[in-house]
Order: sequence, then structure tokens, then C-alpha cells
Amino acid sequence: MEINKIYNEPCLETLKKMPDNFVDCIVTSPPYNKSFWSMNQNINNGFKTKSRKISYGDFDDNLEPEEYIKQQKEVLTECLRVLKDTGSIFYNHIDILHKHLTIHPKFVYDFPVKQVIVWNRKNTPKIDVSYFYPTTEYIFWIKKNDESIPKFDRKKAQFQKSVWEINPETNNDHPAPFPLILVSNCIVCSTDENDLVYDPYMGSGTTAMACVEYKRNYIGSELNPDYIDMSHKRLEPFLKQTKLF
Repeated sequence: MEINKIYNEPCLETLKKMPDNFVDCIVTSPPYNKSFWSMNQNINNGFKTKSRKISYGDFDDNLEPEEYIKQQKEVLTECLRVLKDTGSIFYNHIDILHKHLTIHPKFVYDFPVKQVIVWNRKNTPKIDVSYFYPTTEYIFWIKKNDESIPKFDRKKAQFQKSVWEINPETNNDHPAPFPLILVSNCIVCSTDENDLVYDPYMGSGTTAMACVEYKRNYIGSELNPDYIDMSHKRLEPFLKQTKLF
């Protein structure tokens, strides 16, 4: 399988090409199924409020919740299959606030969650008047199985506590980009140089950028060819920089 490449296909197709125990680390943030929740408006004291919809081009992030959970569990199951025993998955997800309830991504606890990291974004576009401002997301650190011990060196991480205060990415045309420093913090402490990192939802290529910067190999999956083009453009300065050394 070709590495240092972003495959224009569903992640399950890419994963099925990989042998067992193939990758050292997986860092990703899937679509949150917000289009489904944004269709259901609330009325709070005369104010109309709704979940913020994220537009991913032609991709409609709108599944019935049960179908979404089934899909994500299938992706995580395949990710664990291809993960080495010493590997880690860093899986970013959020709480959906809907009709005065919190819908937590409980399905992740069907997998061996080693730790829950809180990403404090410090601000939010969500202005629903019936909640405190939600400024945090989760990074679920998942390991291969109950007995496995992931490769890890906390001293290499910039953020060494379980709350990471990182502003959202702003200089990016993707609707929901990862901050580069967030991805870098995941890979530098859990992988070595030349290790292989996979991102099932590559988006604008931030995981690939972090891998090039820190001399890791990568594989990505991405449905939208425009985002793949965006990734290649964003990777260019990182690739040029590595050629200087």
C-alpha cells in the first residue's frame, strides 16, 4: 500500500486495504452528524435556536443517530484492527446540545479508552441561549485492547496535562479544521520518526502536515477531492522545508 498519500475514497475502503497491526497511530476528527441535529429547532423563551450545521460540500452529514453510531463503531473497529499493539487512536468528538439535553458520544466507551483529554477551544460559535457557552471538545485516547501498552513519552508533548487550551484554526477554508498544534501534540508523544500515522477523515490535510513536519509517514482518506487539493497546497511549504535539510 502506498504511503504518504491521501486516498480519495471512504475510509472503510482504505482500511480494508491495510493488513492487521499496520499503523502506529491514528489521529482523526469525524463529521459529528450535525446536519441531522440542525434540522430540529428549539424555541427557548421566544428565541429560535438550533445546532450549528457544518457544510462539507457535497457530503450530507445527516444520518439517523443509530446509523451514525453504527458507522462510527465500524470505523473504530477497523482502526483497531490495523493498529499495532503499541499504537494509539486519538479520536476527537463533541457533545451535541439538543432540546435541553446533552447527547454524549457514549459509543466510544465500547472501545478501550485509555484517557479522555479535554480540548478547551476558549470560544465557540454556538450561541444557544438555553446553555452555558460550550467551549470544550473531547479527544478520546483509545488503545488497541485492554492489555496493550501504547508507546508514550509525555516529556515530548507541548501540552502535558489532560486539558489542552488551543484556539480553533482560523486561517483555513475547511469548515471544521484541526489546529496543527493539536495533531502535533498527539503524534510527537506517541510515535517515533518514520512511524506511520493514519487519518480516516483527512479534511484539509492537517494530520499529513504534522507528519511531514515531525518526520512521520502518513496515510489519509478523504471523500472530497477539493479538500484533497487543499491538502496538497497546504503541504507544499512543509515538503519544501524538509528538502532543505
